[in-house]
Amino acid sequence: MPGPDPGPDPVSGATTRERLLEATVASLRVHGTAGLTSREITRAAGANLQAITYHFGSKDALVAEALTGMLRERLVPVRADLDSGDDPVERLLAALGTIIGSFSAARADLAAYADAMAAAAANPPLAAALTDLHTELVDYIATLIVDLQREGYIQRWVDPPAMAALLVAIGDGLAMHARYGEPDVDGVLDQAAQLLLAAREPSKRLAPAATRLLLRRLHSSARG
Repeated sequence: MPGPDPGPDPVSGATTRERLLEATVASLRVHGTAGLTSREITRAAGANLQAITYHFGSKDALVAEALTGMLRERLVPVRADLDSGDDPVERLLAALGTIIGSFSAARADLAAYADAMAAAAANPPLAAALTDLHTELVDYIATLIVDLQREGYIQRWVDPPAMAALLVAIGDGLAMHARYGEPDVDGVLDQAAQLLLAAREPSKRLAPAATRLLLRRLHSSARG
């Protein structure tokens, strides 16, 4: 039976558990789930093989926690934009600008996520973690849509859970395309923005020229 956790690393201050998570994320970015091995993870973390079982129960559980933690970290600035006190359109465009601006830096993370979605069928802890993450995202976005409907910014015909699921599916599709090709991120997110703006109540709807101006601002801020 593995012994107790030896405690924080004297140099980095990170615990064995934290180092295992960091090493798993680093390996996922390089090798994806298919090339991930317990031996490589523990070597990079400066731990023994038994440490994975001690801290997570299994390598599958470690991968699930590392991947969902990585994704949640990527979502922090997007959620910050959406939760700001600005006008709803400004919040939406700020969030889309953050996504566009960080897409290149996140390519390795998106590729790892795409690999994980493909591997989830053979990894029950990962499948459960991804299901929980999707449910969390859909619930979060649906709540935002309900709030916007209450404030008169989005028409009542929009079904919040269905629209939220559609937006999450768009994100999943971009991740899969990033793994195997070069997605037109700007074009896809422009269409998503146009879709949401078109769902605005007539009294708050923007003219096409104004919409195009806002989208140009979005790309300018994202690239700036």
